[in-house]
Amino acid sequence: MEKKVNKNSPRFILLDDDMFALTFAKQIIRNYSRRIEVITFSAASEAIKYMETEDFMCKDTDTVFLTDLHMPEINGLALLDRMHNTFTVMKQRLHIFVLSAAAGPDEVRRVLSYDYVIGFLNKPFSKDIMKQIMDCMQYPL
Repeated sequence: MEKKVNKNSPRFILLDDDMFALTFAKQIIRNYSRRIEVITFSAASEAIKYMETEDFMCKDTDTVFLTDLHMPEINGLALLDRMHNTFTVMKQRLHIFVLSAAAGPDEVRRVLSYDYVIGFLNKPFSKDIMKQIMDCMQYPL
């Protein structure tokens, strides 16, 4: 789970249907560094719509995308399938991590089978997980 990127502060996109988890993760990221841009979504359809915009696709900023695995409407696996082309086009700038509190071994293997997914992380999001992501990405903050 290591991907070397040495750029300025990344942008974080958080996707989780649990508003408490979303707020908590955003606060941890903001406490880690105030320079990080954090964008949150509580529905996969909203995140997809945003990530398919020209503004998102053309912005020359590394993006760490954290998505929950188990969500209503569109779950994390369906999202990964649906966004395959977007993720492939942005491969050098988009760094995807999937989070879950209750994933089975088959789900974890399937998540990690996507070549554009960097890692699978266990919920709840924490300062240690944030540090792990930033160490993996090797961002100088």
